[in-house]
Amino acid sequence: MDDATHVIARKTVTMQVTERIRSMILSGELASGEKLKQEKLAARLGVSRVPVREALNQLEAEGLVKVEAHKGAVVSGVSIEALREMYELRALLEPWLIGIAIPAMRPEDFDAAEAILDQMLDRSTQIHWTRLNWAFHRTLYTAADRPQTLDILEKLYMNTYRHFPVPMRFTIGSEAMDAEHRHILKLCREGNIAEAQTFLKDHIMRGSVSLVERLQRAEPQD
Repeated sequence: MDDATHVIARKTVTMQVTERIRSMILSGELASGEKLKQEKLAARLGVSRVPVREALNQLEAEGLVKVEAHKGAVVSGVSIEALREMYELRALLEPWLIGIAIPAMRPEDFDAAEAILDQMLDRSTQIHWTRLNWAFHRTLYTAADRPQTLDILEKLYMNTYRHFPVPMRFTIGSEAMDAEHRHILKLCREGNIAEAQTFLKDHIMRGSVSLVERLQRAEPQD
């Protein structure tokens, strides 16, 4: 194997390991505050410690992992105030982005978004609900051609929704969520930028209120 091939192979393994650990965090399989031992993760994933170490560095940049010198890595937690701020940032960025995207959206964009919503109603795909939810929103924003903003939003989105335990995600009113998503899509199809922006902002902030209330109720009482 020449040097170039070796580098490509190593990068491929690191990407796969990063995606696997990311999925374990987002699903709640690895909980906030849990220690991430490189040797244990390496054995669990059947790889050496090198791609695990590189994966943890990448996940630290995404805000999912915290690496401390001489202490190792842990799954990062976040305060309720930080969660509120993340939602506030989303509520600023996403309406702006959809306002740019709507004039550039094509019929196939609307069809792709609708297909994702249909998948989200299928119980067999519920374990992937978080990914599908982001895929729906991303599909609406892609036509804006703002890749850096999309990257920022994906990190914000994943860091907020991983704090919904998986069972909770399926009891927050899937029918109501679906109705809101389809209304956003309808406004996009109609080219109604102002109403789409207003409704989308309200949609995001309703999610913030719901999450904060549920997390506060879940906190241990003194």
